[in-house]
Amino acid sequence: MSKLNSKVIIPQPSEQIDLKRIGRVLHLPYNPAGQMSTQSLELKKLGVSSSFCNYYESKFKYPIDIPSPISNIPVNQRKKYMNAFAKKKINYYNIFHFHGGQSFTSAFYTDLPLLKKMGKKMIMSYWGSEVRRFSIAKQKNPFAIVKLYNEDLITSRLANVSQYIDTAIVPDHELLEYVYGYFKKIYIVRASVEGSNFQPLYPSERNTRPLIVHAPSDRRIKGTEFILKAIDNLKTKVDFDFKLIENMSNAEVVNWYKKADIVVDQLRLGIYGTVSIESMLMGKPVISYVRDDLKQKYPSGLPVISASPHTIEKELYDLIKNPKLRYELGVKGRIYAENNHLPEKIARQLITVYNSL
Repeated sequence: MSKLNSKVIIPQPSEQIDLKRIGRVLHLPYNPAGQMSTQSLELKKLGVSSSFCNYYESKFKYPIDIPSPISNIPVNQRKKYMNAFAKKKINYYNIFHFHGGQSFTSAFYTDLPLLKKMGKKMIMSYWGSEVRRFSIAKQKNPFAIVKLYNEDLITSRLANVSQYIDTAIVPDHELLEYVYGYFKKIYIVRASVEGSNFQPLYPSERNTRPLIVHAPSDRRIKGTEFILKAIDNLKTKVDFDFKLIENMSNAEVVNWYKKADIVVDQLRLGIYGTVSIESMLMGKPVISYVRDDLKQKYPSGLPVISASPHTIEKELYDLIKNPKLRYELGVKGRIYAENNHLPEKIARQLITVYNSL
């Protein structure tokens, strides 16, 4: 497949909403970090007829709208139920917003030719490991790691999807590198987190024994081994407490974040994720490895402390010793997250994208 000269766009939030022009929107079938449900529910608040269906159960108990058509269905029978679900929904909706590189029929994509033939509007959001390729990542990131090493599979899926869908969305410029050249238009729309769920609890400037929190969803991807090594080394040098959060409910995790003075997100991907956004909304200073070449690609005022596996010990030491800096970063983080990651702004950007389809 010959590569396209993709047009990359950061959409302005739509001020006017033409509900008739947009019509009915269906988001499916994957809800990474709650992004699909957050987007759809916020669109609904703005008056858009938006629904969502997550095919897959999550330990985080994200909201449910349309029940999964493959819940409790054996894997070898799911394709049949996916196709039946597609046939039931195709005529009712006007825009199909797919997530995670999957369509109605997961990665089989047997529904896409029919949708295109019917003239339905479609868009694909990519969120991470489904497109991240080691051969590209390692060129700019010496700490790069991926979940999928079968690059032929990733590129064949991209080529298949882009035969039928012209427009993709990614949350940052790092993921842009993996989908560029496949789609005519690629929009950068940041991840969103509901700010009202996270009231700021800024670190006290008087606290000389801070609590450091790390909650890895995947130890390997998050670089947890380097964090634990740094923690062990620092125990002989400075006073602090540390909590590694695993196998806890979402409510328990949030309670630990509330108590935290420092949150460590991830050290290997070269970006900050939803953990960082949630922590900034809670007014916490955040450490996450952000590639040097990507820092200028983020909105101005990024307060995330970038630390690699090589520098995590130093950055933690500096924050442990500086309670005033912890407080200042917490305040800046709240402002940054409110300006760039709240659902209403993201939903209005999506409306701009929908109007362009």
